[in-house]
Amino acid sequence: MDSDRVKSYANENIVEDSTKIELSADDVIEKYLKAIGGREQIETIEDRSTSMSGTTMGKKLSIVVKQKAPSKLRQEITAETIKQTIIFDGEQGVMIMGEQKSELGGNELDKLKIEAQMNFLLNPELYGVRPELIGMEIIDSVRCYNISMNMNDSTNWNQYYEVKTGLKIKEIKGVKTPQGIFEQESLYEDYREVGEFKYPFKITQTLGVQTIKLNIEKIEINTGLKDDLFEIPE
Repeated sequence: MDSDRVKSYANENIVEDSTKIELSADDVIEKYLKAIGGREQIETIEDRSTSMSGTTMGKKLSIVVKQKAPSKLRQEITAETIKQTIIFDGEQGVMIMGEQKSELGGNELDKLKIEAQMNFLLNPELYGVRPELIGMEIIDSVRCYNISMNMNDSTNWNQYYEVKTGLKIKEIKGVKTPQGIFEQESLYEDYREVGEFKYPFKITQTLGVQTIKLNIEKIEINTGLKDDLFEIPE
């Protein structure tokens, strides 16, 4: 799929509205879970490490994400000489840049709690997210289900699943910044098998004028990550 040509069409180009579709949002999500490995297999994931590399605004960057069930996260982003680390220990979250450490709270912390979940889509309602099937849309000539992931705040969050394969190929999230709310668009391509699971190995993210193209270099599952990786430094 050529990400430069991916377009989300306006309402008049929706193929069908939700009242004409015999599936529910839960059905679409369940089809996706089956496509990437199956609910029972996904429940066996205790930890996952993902290494990525890419470019943004002409700069090289690397991202390493480590997760441990049920809800621990460590994300390290390095862009040339700048390094940012985000740690969530299951309750508290911090962002570290150089010698500066800032606690995350409010909506930032709420979204981090969801991102840290190893198996969020197995039960999104447990985390205050109510999936709703909006209808179908055409994305780069591909028919997709449009699922609204309704949250308690005012930001939008939509996921798009290909009708034929069940795979998620696009996501749009509202991101709050000091300058206001911006839409972050993520495109998922090049799904490959990793053991018994299937993951996208190419991700393109756009936020405002900034585009990040990421290539997944390695995904490791159930390697026995230690808890001290997710400890928040004093």
